[in-house]
Amino acid sequence: MRPAEGLLRQAYAVLLAGHSHSNRAACWIARAALESAVDDLLALRKREAPGATMRSKLTVLEVAYEQNPKVPALAQYAWDRLSNASHHHAFELSPAAAEVKHLIEIVRKLVIAAKGARVDVPIDW
Repeated sequence: MRPAEGLLRQAYAVLLAGHSHSNRAACWIARAALESAVDDLLALRKREAPGATMRSKLTVLEVAYEQNPKVPALAQYAWDRLSNASHHHAFELSPAAAEVKHLIEIVRKLVIAAKGARVDVPIDW
């Protein structure tokens, strides 16, 4: 099992636990899974970027997957939403469980893509 897969399982388990901070904690774990999945996606295309920031890796991902733009688009969307959900501000509510589940599912699709499988995404994602 790859690190991203284990992290995704952990994110689902934390989300399902239903504690007061479960949604935000699941986002943190899902974000770590996304980081691992992006590294795997880049390695699949021989475009490793060790030590680079996640923003830089997402830019490299756009170039590496220019023939399949859904992959970097999903990664960018998931990164933006998970990053936003992971930061706590007194004036913001925690993300809803349904939103967290949706983001975890997007990361799961990217983990599958990192195994070399095709990612099918509905047009209205």
